[in-house]
Amino acid sequence: MDPRLLRVGTASGHIWRIVEYQEEAATRNITRSAAEQDRLEQLLDAHKPSYPPATDHLHWILKAPFRYPPLRHGSRFGLATEMGILYGARERNTAMVESAVYLWLFQQGLQDLGPLEVIKDGRCALHFAVNHQRVADLTTPDVREWWDRISDPADYHFSQQLGSSLRESGSGMIWFRSARWAQGVNCAVLDPAAIAANTVPVQSQWSLRIDTTTCWWGRPGGERFEIQYSEVADQAGRIPHPALAA
Repeated sequence: MDPRLLRVGTASGHIWRIVEYQEEAATRNITRSAAEQDRLEQLLDAHKPSYPPATDHLHWILKAPFRYPPLRHGSRFGLATEMGILYGARERNTAMVESAVYLWLFQQGLQDLGPLEVIKDGRCALHFAVNHQRVADLTTPDVREWWDRISDPADYHFSQQLGSSLRESGSGMIWFRSARWAQGVNCAVLDPAAIAANTVPVQSQWSLRIDTTTCWWGRPGGERFEIQYSEVADQAGRIPHPALAA
């Protein structure tokens, strides 16, 4: 492994993360009362993985990514056998592009889109500070030759090896170029300690509308952002993904 990729230093910043609306529980439409809802949530929570002790200091909305290990194919910097990683983006628009990509991947996996050809939904944008003494910045020009392999949209092998090496060396956070949005920078938080105990993320509510060509984001006051499917698709018109490469 090139030693430049394992170089770390103190760094701080703010990141964005897109999550589903928090006001409504997805299961509320199958319960008849608040008491039933509370009981159902207790039963569901009892069957979920335990939170790692290292996350005890975190706001509840920031704990979940560390609770769940990566899926069968792992994540950009995490193997399926390692603790979960919190991913975010330095820029809000980058976080929105990443979120749109996963909705398009969902559509891409359906043989018949039916009513899911157009999805109208709500999302919550979280914005919060991160800081760690051992941060790997993989966006610097001196490692440009590795950018394509680190952020390969269709292959995790190299980035997962790098992620394991950085984790073993005590790295707590990684800045890296987005695989989906050329001008964007993402962040992988490996160590929950990179988020301070008193951190309460700033939340903003957004509406989204996504079809097979466009994802539109908007909120009261006129703020909006739009990304075209063609901007993230490959030459064959598909969105590559390591979990779909077989």
